[in-house]
Amino acid sequence: MAKYEKWLGAGLGFVVGGPMGSMIGYAAGEQIGKPAKKYSKTANTSEFETNLILLASALIKGDGRVTRQELDFVRSFFTEHFDPAHIEEKMAILHHCLDRQYDTRKACDDLRISSSPSTRIQIIHFLFDIAIADADLSQQERNMIFVIAGWLNINDIEFNRIRQSYIAEVKRYNIFGLPHNATFEEIKAAYRKLVLEYHPDRNIGLSPIEQKAMAEKFRKVQEAFEQIKAERGIE
Repeated sequence: MAKYEKWLGAGLGFVVGGPMGSMIGYAAGEQIGKPAKKYSKTANTSEFETNLILLASALIKGDGRVTRQELDFVRSFFTEHFDPAHIEEKMAILHHCLDRQYDTRKACDDLRISSSPSTRIQIIHFLFDIAIADADLSQQERNMIFVIAGWLNINDIEFNRIRQSYIAEVKRYNIFGLPHNATFEEIKAAYRKLVLEYHPDRNIGLSPIEQKAMAEKFRKVQEAFEQIKAERGIE
């Protein structure tokens, strides 16, 4: 997740248990049967994190289904980039938001006013990462992220640049029949299988047209594998 390195501390300057965070945290505390005061008075989730969770929940449930891969990604993201000691509080807020309707536009307005342009761009990366966690990037998800990007005052050129990079990423992993969070060992195993299947030496008996088609598939497999290695910093 190298693309998040520049904004790991972006939420540190935000109020812990601010207006929206207190409201959502209080309700989440009641929902999971814990004392609401824990959330309303001693919440460990900042306003920035709360808004981020709210946007995540809107995207996750936006296509009518909540997948384990999406939830797992959000958990791992907040564990890695924020205080892992309070991850259960953040996940409780996420599940609460999945069951309720909150003002997504208001969350975007708060983030737009309080965050730098670079941070807002990374929020779009975060949402796309959620969208492709289940190895898919639906048109409905793209449309929702496009609307959120507009509310965050991200221009169309920047949004389309980010969108195209994720479409290309999904295609790379789809070649191997794997989600983008597959381990490198899984990717390498799928790569070797496809190389054997499409290698020119294995398809000598085919017609010239078929050989050309197999050679093109072989090229795409190699290209996708090298791109994934580069993205993951693997020599």
